[in-house]
Amino acid sequence: MRRFSTSCVTALWLGVMFSCGPAPRADAGQVEAPAPGLLSTPRRLLPYVSLEDGRVLAAGGHDGHRTLGSSEVFDPDTGRWRPTGALRTARRNHAAVRLADGRVLVVGGSNGVTVGALASAELYAPDTGTWTAAASLGEARNDPAAVLLPDGRVLVAGGTDVDLRPVRSAELYDPATGAWQPAEAPGFVRGGAGTAVVLRSGRVLFVSGLQAELYDPVTGHWEKAGAVGGAAGTHRLGHTVTLLPDGRVLVVGGTTERAARTAEVYVPERNAWELVESPTLPREHHAALVTAEGAVLVMGGEHSTRGTLAAAERFDPVRGTWTQAPTLHEPRGEAGALWLRRGTVLVVGGVNELGTLATSEEYVPAPVEAQASPEEEPRALDSHPTAAR
Repeated sequence: MRRFSTSCVTALWLGVMFSCGPAPRADAGQVEAPAPGLLSTPRRLLPYVSLEDGRVLAAGGHDGHRTLGSSEVFDPDTGRWRPTGALRTARRNHAAVRLADGRVLVVGGSNGVTVGALASAELYAPDTGTWTAAASLGEARNDPAAVLLPDGRVLVAGGTDVDLRPVRSAELYDPATGAWQPAEAPGFVRGGAGTAVVLRSGRVLFVSGLQAELYDPVTGHWEKAGAVGGAAGTHRLGHTVTLLPDGRVLVVGGTTERAARTAEVYVPERNAWELVESPTLPREHHAALVTAEGAVLVMGGEHSTRGTLAAAERFDPVRGTWTQAPTLHEPRGEAGALWLRRGTVLVVGGVNELGTLATSEEYVPAPVEAQASPEEEPRALDSHPTAAR
């Protein structure tokens, strides 16, 4: 894989500096990251968003000391993060969705002044780099689940309120009118970034807590998705939910002992869950992406007994098996992971034992026929672009 830095030594030194020492601030959106691939400030507890032009947006989050209002954009052509307009309200644990017209809708979260929750929403225009106020949610929501529906509306469900009590309700945002409308309430508590996916049928699968649910945008109704606890029979939080090319949905990891060491798939045709082979390492707060070959790449994360992880592995949906993949250059949990157009993965921010991270790395997945061996070490390359091997 490739680190964005002028040299291996410089990258390592800067990584430590930004994790544990004083870091430049970008809350006013005016400070440019001092080295290639480095965020202007450490970030965690935020959603990263791929923009239509291939850039990546980082807005808000937490730097380990305070909630952030700054935003920055990663340009794959230069390998640098550059400041863009600041959020109108500093926030962390918010949800973000790229709309059909290319704008980004950010909703809810917490501003960190108190435990709290926010009802405010904002819209980011990539062409101007500015944020404008959007209509507020009907209810304040910290860490809600949000998903773009096939008809262009946005469904936001669950989260917690100002007292950290679960919010068992849902709302719909219509970009055409700029207004929110109440939606039918889910039957169970919902919430968490990346815990909802749109199925081939157009229905939305929400997976968090003990009971997964399906939302039908046509009828506006919810129904249970499989048995309570799924095939693993456990509560899931800090897990990943990934739509497979064949229409099934892979769920991996979580914060309970049972969840952390298991994986399962949802089969829409049967409205049922099935256990699959367990990952090599138990993990939570990791990242998961579908590769060009249709496999699922799981990277990083944390575990209560193993600490923060750099390990990665690949799930083959056809064989139902896991194989080892090249490790990350440094351990990180709660990181952002997004495909770049050149077929590499931008892995950014997060946290490890050194603190909140400002570093990025460009991860080059190994071809299916050339999986990493257990003895293979990660490779940090210089700042000159090289072809993916």
